[in-house]
Amino acid sequence: MVKKELNIKNKQEELLKLQIFENQVSQYEEQLRIIEQQINELGQLKTDLEFLEKSKEDEIFSEFGKGIYIKSVVKKQLLVDVGSKVLVPKTFNEIKEVVDSQIEKFDKIKPEILNQIESINQELDKIINEK
Repeated sequence: MVKKELNIKNKQEELLKLQIFENQVSQYEEQLRIIEQQINELGQLKTDLEFLEKSKEDEIFSEFGKGIYIKSVVKKQLLVDVGSKVLVPKTFNEIKEVVDSQIEKFDKIKPEILNQIESINQELDKIINEK
């Protein structure tokens, strides 16, 4: 009877471990999804900056908010919010360097998260194969 209770307890512990690992993997996968989204948005920003930099147009439509656009005169003077609504003038190249730096940081984080997922998957395999 004691052996049967121990067996049940061991199975419950294994099930709990499996659930914890599953939750961890889900969290890491969500982090990867967010990182990919950020990389895509930053890539699009860089493309848009390059287009604006090369453009000969002197007017554009700027989003005013919630799908409302306003016709704007292009002066190609860029201001960057550095926090607390403090705006600092930056060149196209300075902004592209910042964007590239952010993309690099995200690209460095991705393998770390993938390694964590792989490590958890190996632990899961051990638990499953012990049966």
